[in-house]
Amino acid sequence: MVLGVRVHGDKVVDVDVALDDNFRSVPVPSMLGVPLVYKIMSGTGGDDSHIRSNIIVRFMSDPMDGFAPPEWQYGGQRGPAPPVVLVRKDKVPFSVQDWSVLEEFMGDWRDQCCEAEENRSAVSEQILQPGSLRDFVREQREFRPTSFLDLQFPLGSIVIAEGLSIHELNGKEGEVAQFGRERVGVRFPGRDEPVALKPERLRMVRAAEPREDPESKRQDTGESKQARKTELDRQEATVICERFVSCLGEDTFPEWGDVHLFGVGSHYHSRSQDVLGVWQGAVKHLDVKAPELIEALLKSEMKEFFEAIVHRLPGGRAPDLPHARKVIQNKFAAVE
Repeated sequence: MVLGVRVHGDKVVDVDVALDDNFRSVPVPSMLGVPLVYKIMSGTGGDDSHIRSNIIVRFMSDPMDGFAPPEWQYGGQRGPAPPVVLVRKDKVPFSVQDWSVLEEFMGDWRDQCCEAEENRSAVSEQILQPGSLRDFVREQREFRPTSFLDLQFPLGSIVIAEGLSIHELNGKEGEVAQFGRERVGVRFPGRDEPVALKPERLRMVRAAEPREDPESKRQDTGESKQARKTELDRQEATVICERFVSCLGEDTFPEWGDVHLFGVGSHYHSRSQDVLGVWQGAVKHLDVKAPELIEALLKSEMKEFFEAIVHRLPGGRAPDLPHARKVIQNKFAAVE
């Protein structure tokens, strides 16, 4: 497990997170040298009717213009954003304090983007640099002493301990070896294990160079822009397909803005139930999963994927067989 946070509505809490391959990069923090990744969680764990603020939306801003992309535009008729967990892929702890500092930094950046109007990309290139966040963290140290400990005391830095109850360590130099949510692990000569100390008890002697994530070093070339677009396309497809599969599995109607991507044409509302019936049969009886849909969507092969599923259902005993037969009889007329 990795130390991270859970965001839902206007609440952010510290949680332990199981990091797996389903996490996706958060664009702005990655450019700042913080390899933060996210995963949308299924279910909400309660009544969402009280939620009026979705702070995760602003956090997912596009670094090019400061606006959240369409897939993160929650609120209004679309309802509240689902719960999201955030964790660092380098497994350094990410805490509520880290979130607060990063969200404030990004708020300042978004404000400057709005003021710049037509020159937003230039503002982003100037501000979204690892050094800018490091300076901001150090300015905030008095108010948020435990935020981004890896930026305050980079791994390998030499520090002196002061004011400790372990008197023999006071005035001794040690090397920063690891991090917790609120403490720095310092390795002292003669001790086998690092000692977890509050940052207020440490004085920097010699700072090591911060280890930047390779993503933060990318130049804004055509190749990097295309790579960023590819990543954002995959993030969007993942959100859409996982939401679609989840709705079908729970017998709820999918987002109307999504269904056209799965063959429910906007001019064929009368047969939309047949198409959705086929998809529901595929999810429940053919074990079709979101990753298959994601690849089909990214390759613009959803129609071919759907047709293959339609021909598979009539051969089985699935209760959605009548839906599949209707779609075949109509020669896929409900698929645009």
